[in-house]
Amino acid sequence: MKFPSLLPRHFLLRHFLLAGLALAQPWAGAASPEWESPPISHKDLRPYFQASEQYKLLLPAPPAEGSLADRQDVAAAQLYQAVDSARRQMAEEDARWLYDRFETSFGQGPLQRQRLPILVQLLNRTLKQVGGPTFAAKSHFARKRPYQRLDLPQVCGRNAATAPADPDSQQRTSYPSGHAAYGWAVAGVLARLQAERAEALLGRAQAYAESRVICGMHFPSDVEAGRQIANAVLVQLDSNPEFQQDLQRARAELAALR
Repeated sequence: MKFPSLLPRHFLLRHFLLAGLALAQPWAGAASPEWESPPISHKDLRPYFQASEQYKLLLPAPPAEGSLADRQDVAAAQLYQAVDSARRQMAEEDARWLYDRFETSFGQGPLQRQRLPILVQLLNRTLKQVGGPTFAAKSHFARKRPYQRLDLPQVCGRNAATAPADPDSQQRTSYPSGHAAYGWAVAGVLARLQAERAEALLGRAQAYAESRVICGMHFPSDVEAGRQIANAVLVQLDSNPEFQQDLQRARAELAALR
């Protein structure tokens, strides 16, 4: 069964370009993905600037339960349960990891710090920037996840043989999607470094976001809100001198590697 995209591809590409491109742990599905492989701690990273409260200017409230928009979200969450096993496995892997899920679309080999330390640091700081408003919004809006509201037969991580308790089971953190925000931010940074790969990166970011609906972790409006936060942050970073300096250094690193 083939499923429609959450948003039309041509719309996403146009919006993505206008937005600033001149250019293994089971139940990880409910938590944040590991950015790097192998995983390391990013606790000491600092964002380019403090902007956690910006979500108030960027996002409307999520659809109220029982509203037309919410019913459409619920219908989509149920529809995406019927994907085939290959797409579900892809969603499971998307839930666990981040940078290596964009390697093929970027076309420059493994996105690992031993090969590309400057680029990985740039991505890490960008995600720290995106994470501020994303997780502040999660805490503020406190929306239940699909699997917390619905009886879904397929939920990422649930069938793992040694699955620990779900760390998010008592929290309402569906809106916005952190995975989606991270995926769009990674695609945006990489596309700024290789504009000719923008469409491939866009497609990967869209699939990465859709994986969250397949996983039963988010509704379509959650992943759209994640996209909005990522794009807004990238627009701001495009006028940030420190980010631009890091972008130029990453560009030089890639050129030297080639």
